[in-house]
Order: sequence, then structure tokens, then C-alpha cells
Amino acid sequence: MKKLLLGVLLTLGLLIHQNALADPAPAGGVPSESAPVDPAQAVQPPAEKPQEPPSSVPAPADAPQSGKITISAGTFFLVLGTVSVLLVVLGCGIVYKLRVSWLRRRAQRLLVNVMSAAEELRPYEGNAEGSTESIVKQADERLANLTVAVSRRLTVVTETKIFFLRFVKLSRFIRDSKGELKRLRTSFKEVHAEVRRVLEAAQALSPRLQRLVDQRASVEAEAKSRTAELAFPLNQTYEELERLRQELQQATDAARPDPVGAQRIASQAEARLQSISRDVKDIGIYLSEYRAFPGRLDQAEAKVKKLVEEHRLNLFHIDPYGSLAEARRLSEDMLEELKAGNLEQVRTTAAQVSGLLKAAVEMTQRHATFRRQNPKDIQQVQKKLWDYRTTDAALAPALARTRQCYAQEHWQDMWSRYGTIDRHVKQMEQQLPEVKRQSDDEHQDYDTARGFLDDMLARLREAEEMQRNCRSAVEQLDRGYGSLKSKQGQAWSALEAAVKQVKQNNLRFLVADQVDMVLARAESLNNELNQRLFVPPYRLGAIEQHVVRLTDLANEFAGTVKQRLEQKRQAERALGQAQSSYRSTRAKVRSRIEVRRFDAPHTSVIQRVEGLIAGGRYIEAVHECHDMDKIINEMKRLYRREIEEEQRAAAARRASASSSSSGFFGSSGSSGSFRSSGGSDDDDGGGDSGEGNEDE
Repeated sequence: MKKLLLGVLLTLGLLIHQNALADPAPAGGVPSESAPVDPAQAVQPPAEKPQEPPSSVPAPADAPQSGKITISAGTFFLVLGTVSVLLVVLGCGIVYKLRVSWLRRRAQRLLVNVMSAAEELRPYEGNAEGSTESIVKQADERLANLTVAVSRRLTVVTETKIFFLRFVKLSRFIRDSKGELKRLRTSFKEVHAEVRRVLEAAQALSPRLQRLVDQRASVEAEAKSRTAELAFPLNQTYEELERLRQELQQATDAARPDPVGAQRIASQAEARLQSISRDVKDIGIYLSEYRAFPGRLDQAEAKVKKLVEEHRLNLFHIDPYGSLAEARRLSEDMLEELKAGNLEQVRTTAAQVSGLLKAAVEMTQRHATFRRQNPKDIQQVQKKLWDYRTTDAALAPALARTRQCYAQEHWQDMWSRYGTIDRHVKQMEQQLPEVKRQSDDEHQDYDTARGFLDDMLARLREAEEMQRNCRSAVEQLDRGYGSLKSKQGQAWSALEAAVKQVKQNNLRFLVADQVDMVLARAESLNNELNQRLFVPPYRLGAIEQHVVRLTDLANEFAGTVKQRLEQKRQAERALGQAQSSYRSTRAKVRSRIEVRRFDAPHTSVIQRVEGLIAGGRYIEAVHECHDMDKIINEMKRLYRREIEEEQRAAAARRASASSSSSGFFGSSGSSGSFRSSGGSDDDDGGGDSGEGNEDE
């Protein structure tokens, strides 16, 4: 970069020097405005000047010439651009140097922060215990390492001297230093968080412990008030408060050497204190619940008694009164736990008491409901069983026929599932008397009977669905079988219709025995199909394949017959059109030409076409009919030639008559010629008339 800067400065000096040599000052000084001018010089042409750049501004003609160095506009802008580049380069170099200074200041601040954190942690070095000791030891070690690393980087940033125009080296140095300082700063943040944790724990510990001590005293006073008011010893509550006092004292003793551990103890003590405070407050709630228990018990017992009397329940299989007695016993246990201050057990027991009261009423209500509902459902089960057996009897012949007529693959899965359902139904028929016995007034085992009834109803719904599916499957098999038979009949009918059409229209094929071949193949397919259709077991898949083959054969043959019939009709139409065209043309031209000589070729074409049609070569017959066009065209050509010759002869006669006649005779001759011409036209017209008569 130094060499580049020196080169730019040297180039700039050379340009200025060269410009000075190109424009020397005159030796005689500045000429006076009044100095005489030599006439010889005045008439001489001016010396040729070097062409100036387009951007240069020419000096005025009367500008005075001085002895100073003049700089052209091009040189001026070049110098200006060079100076601008130099300023930019210098500015970039200065910016890089400023960034190095900024990194040095950041390294200094980071070093100060690291040393400050180490100084804050110094009172705990060697004096800490427990969790604080571990944190302090690790933080002190990391801070020492950070101090060394930051100092080393600060030394590198401070002592490294790089010329400010060496941009690449400066940029690499700044990037490396910035990345290293960022890593060190991140590590310091992690260590500083641990340091702040210790300091904040030590700072906030004393007020927190004092607040917990005051709250404990308040809770203890409230507990003593409850003891005095209710005569409850609350032994467990006081034991918890004493343990809490000991924990708070332990945290106070550990506050100086282990503030972090003391904070953890204080957090646990605070949670326990909140629980004890809630327990003391809940004593009144659960005492009120205990006092309200007799009323709740009487209410539940009254509901049970009413249900028993109303539905005449003997309660052989349920014991609502036992649940009520258990609730009464647990209520007394709850009171004892309440007196001892064991509120956790009190809450559990209270929930059990409420559940027993609710269960006693619900089981009695359920028993009464089942007593009403079970007989109805027993009747419904009986009806569904009877419906099932009725449907099964109606479905049995169809199922037997299906198993006999159709292949196993069509009904095996259905029959297996139907057999499973049928076994379930038989089992239900066997269980139903026991369910009736359980639901009578003598036994009243309604809950057990209810379980059996729910299961029976669900299985009977499945049985009904299964019977519907079986009926649908049998009907679908029958429809499929009938459809295949119908398609077979349709295919055979289509084949017979095609054969009949062949005979009626006397169609011929290129292969002489093509119809016989198709019939033989169709007969073979039809016989095989009949064997599959009328000899069980029926395999509908295989039958369908044969039906498709027979249908395709019939459709293909019918299409071929239709195509051959259309070809024959096309050949016959072509033959008729050729004959008609020949007759009409012959009648038209016979007055002018000899037409008998065309009869033999015409007869030959007709015989060939008729022979091709008789042989079934219909397309060739159509093409052969085109030979008739040649005969007709030749007749028309000869006819036109005769007409043209007659017209030329008539014109010659008129011309001859015009040259030999004059005056009145000329006019008469012209009239005669006109009549002669008219007679010629009449002959032509007579030919057309004859054509019309022959066509008729």
C-alpha cells in the first residue's frame, strides 16, 4: 500500500511537470496592445495548434499571456480524481485504526468487569460452605482464566502495530479480535450470573428469613387461638411449626457461609409455612362440615328409605345402609384427625364421606331403576330372540340353497360369521331364564341381570344386522347369477340375429366358412357356459369371464356383418348408379354417334361387378364400377365432337351465303341460313327429347 501511494504521488508530479513543459512562456514577455504588427506575419497562416480535449475550455483570444504555469482541464480533473481516491483511501485507513482503538477500549472495559466480579466474590473465598462453596470455587477459577485471556487479548490489541493502509491485514486482525472478545464476553456473562446469584442470595436472605419468622409466629398465634376456641390440641400442627422454626434457624445460621443453600432452605420452609397456614384456616371449614354431617346423613338415609319402600326393595345384593354407617364412622375419624391438626388426612376422609353418602343414594336409585327397566328389557330380548328365530327359519332355505348352488368362496366368510352369531343367540336363550330369576322380586339381583341384558341387547342388534347382511348377500348372488344368464341370452340372440341377417341379405365373406367358424366357436363357448351356469356349484367369476368372451364374440361378429352389409349395399348402389348413368347418356348421344359399339364394354363391366358382388368382394365391385365412368366419358366426348363439327359446318354455310347474296336476296339468304341453323338446333333438341322418352 505504501508503494501504491508513492506511485500515485509520483505520477501526479510527472503529469504536472509535463504540462508545464508543453506550454512555455514567450521570451519577450507580454506584448503590448499598441505594438506594431509585421504585415508579413499578419498574412501568414496561423501555426497549427495541437487539438485540445473536448472538455477543455479555450482561452479568450485577447487573454494576456503570463509567465506562470498553466494546467489544462484534463489534468485538473485527473488531479482532482487522484486526490479524491487518496482521501478515500486515507479515510478507510483511519476508520480501520479507529475500530482497533474501539476494540482496545472494549477489552479494557471487559478486563475491568472481570476484575470487579472477582473482587465482589473475594469475601466468600475460603469462608463459604455447602452449595455456595461449590459455586464460589468454580466462579473464581473461571474468573482467573478470564482475567488471563482478556489481558492477553488486550496486550495483542495494544502492541500490534499495523500500517493503517494495509486494509486486508487490518480487517483480518479486527475480525479475529472481535470474535475472541465476543467469546470472552459470553463466558463472563455466564460467570457473572453465578456471582450475582451468590450476592443476591446473601443480600435478600436476611429480610426473607425475618419475614418467614414473623409469618410463622402469626400462624402459631392463629393455631393457639383455634386451640383455645375449640379445645383442639392440634399436636401435629404444633409439631410442624416447631420443625419449621428449626429449619428457619438452620437457614439463619447458614446465611453467612452458605447463602445459596440458606435460600433453598428458606424456599422449602416458605412452602411448608403456606401449607400449615392453609391447614389452620381450613380447620373451621371442616369443623362446619363435620357439624353438618348428621343432617346430610339423615337426608341420604331418608332418600334410601323412600326408594326402598316405594319400589319394595329387599337390598339382598346392595348395602346402602352399610355405606351410610361407614360414612358415619369416617366422619368421627375425621374429627379426631381434625383435633390433631392432620388436615391432609382430614381432606381425604371428607372426600370419602361425601362419596359414601352419594354412593348409598345412587346404588339404591340404580337398583330401583333396574327393577323397573329389567322386565321391559327382558320382554324386548324375548321378542328379538323370537324375531331372530323367525328370520332364521325364513333365511335357512336361501342359505342352504346358496351353499349348495354357489362355490364356497362366495359364502364361506358370511356363513362363518353367521354361525358365530347363531351360537351367541343360543347362549342367550340359555341365559335368559337365569336373568329372569335374578330380576324377580324374590332375588332382586338387578345389577347382575342388567349386565347380562345389556350384553344380550348388543349381541341381538349384531344378529339383526348379520341377518340383513346375509339376506342382502344371497340376493346379490342371485342377481349376479340372473344377470349373467341374461347377458348370455342377449349375446346368443345378437349372434343369431347377425346370422339371420347374413342369410336374408345373402352376404358373402372373404373367408368362405367364416360364419361357420364363428358359429362353431360361439357354440363351444355357449356349451361351456351352460355347463357352468346349470351345474352347481356356480363360480360367478369364471362364469362372468365366459359371458364376456361370448358377448365380445357376438358383438364383433354383429359388427362385421353390419360392415359387410353396408359394403354390399354400397356396391349395389354404385352398380345401379353406373347403369342408370350409362342408359341416360346413351339415350342422349345416340342421335349423334353410334352407341352400339359401347354395349359390349358396358355388358362386360356389369358382369364383372355382379360377379364381384356375388363373390363378396364388395369394395372391389365399387372400384370396378369406376370403369363405367370411362365408357360414359368416351361417349360424351364423341358426342361433343359431333356437335362441334355440326356447328362449324353451319357457320361455314352462313358465311358462304352472306358473301354470295346482296340486297333483298341477301336478306332472304340470311333468313334461310337462320332457319337452317334453327333446324340443326331442333335436331339436337330432338335428341334430348328422345333421351327424355327413353328415360321415361
